[in-house]
Amino acid sequence: MALTISQLRAFTAVAEHGSIRAASRALGIAQSGITQQLQNLEAMLGATLFTRTNRGIALTALGQRLLQRAGAILGECERAEEEVRQLRGDYVGEVTFGMTTEPLIDAFAPVLMEFRARFERVAVHLRTGTSRMMISWIREGTLDFAVALVSKRTDTADLSVTPLYPSDPVIVCRRGHPKARAKSLAELVDCTWVTTRSPNLTEEPHANRLSHLFESHGLPPPKIVATVEGLYETLHLVGATDCLSLEASVVAKRGPFADVLTTIPVREHALQQNVCLLQRAAIPLTPAAQEFATMIASYMRTVRAR
Repeated sequence: MALTISQLRAFTAVAEHGSIRAASRALGIAQSGITQQLQNLEAMLGATLFTRTNRGIALTALGQRLLQRAGAILGECERAEEEVRQLRGDYVGEVTFGMTTEPLIDAFAPVLMEFRARFERVAVHLRTGTSRMMISWIREGTLDFAVALVSKRTDTADLSVTPLYPSDPVIVCRRGHPKARAKSLAELVDCTWVTTRSPNLTEEPHANRLSHLFESHGLPPPKIVATVEGLYETLHLVGATDCLSLEASVVAKRGPFADVLTTIPVREHALQQNVCLLQRAAIPLTPAAQEFATMIASYMRTVRAR
């Protein structure tokens, strides 16, 4: 006996909605049917997936692991269904992708409008965050592709990587910042910083460009007051306080914070990274996702070539 899609859908629905009754309503299946699917699944696996608590149903440790796998499997099933329809000329479904700062500001809005004009029945879902997060999401199957930063040290062994252009990281601050005219990194050792990753959250040396920048010039670690995953939150903090951040130069040139941010012209430069298009090497994109990825890459190359 093998796992079935129906079992995984029932299991995932109960895990997401917190009860068999809620899962029944969400799937439009009788509660007895959901219960039977779960019992068959647990019997086949020889493991308990849920426990009952005062607050309702909770996943066991094994259940939590299966939920991660189930999400990836069901996601691939949905992509397969969408791919077949799209290959037959029926462009419906969803494209889920990720972007870091530079491509988000450079390309998302104009390419989205062009894509939607051509494929109005394809929903588009954008996720933002760090490059490390996006690579993880691609491997989990929750992203079709991402446009993110890649360095020589980035583990991309199982990914297809298409370089687009070199990243342009600079130190940004609010306009009128007392250190806005600093010429060296040493002048900024007493400043506070906002970063997208904490140095103690990584096992990869130099994975945090800010920490590596200070370390490589013999300076004490930067004083990081907060780690923030979202671009808006990071730039809001920098624009509203005296905190600094290492960001793409485009944030001080274009976008919603360009009027309140400026760059600090220090002579030292951060670790070189490239903006790249990333996707799983072994699994092709759906036609809609491939079209969107191609449009983004083409637009970004054109913008950078001007």
